[in-house]
Amino acid sequence: MRAAVAKGASAVAADGAAALVDGHDLAALRAHAGQIILLEGRIASVGERSRYTYLNFSRRRGEAASVMLSRQLWRELKDGGWTVAALGGKRLRARGILSGRDGLLLEVRSRFALELVD
Repeated sequence: MRAAVAKGASAVAADGAAALVDGHDLAALRAHAGQIILLEGRIASVGERSRYTYLNFSRRRGEAASVMLSRQLWRELKDGGWTVAALGGKRLRARGILSGRDGLLLEVRSRFALELVD
């Protein structure tokens, strides 16, 4: 299924749906900064902070995208069975606006914008 992830593809497909962008493709991510995308990647680490939880596609900052969840959304996901321990190595799809200083941060505001692929 990794082949289905667009490398450098348009952020909006011909049918108006957001294109699937590889969370490890830095050039494609930066090209889509500020746009609504469907991001896919394998979770390398989870960082719980006071205001946000980060689902990182790399253990090193700047090597891949991160998905940012509010404290309230993370609590809702945990109530639904998501745990830090269980997420490591899972493939995730997330829909949102790509932003951040380096264009590698996707803020998700709804559990309906998240999908565990495997």
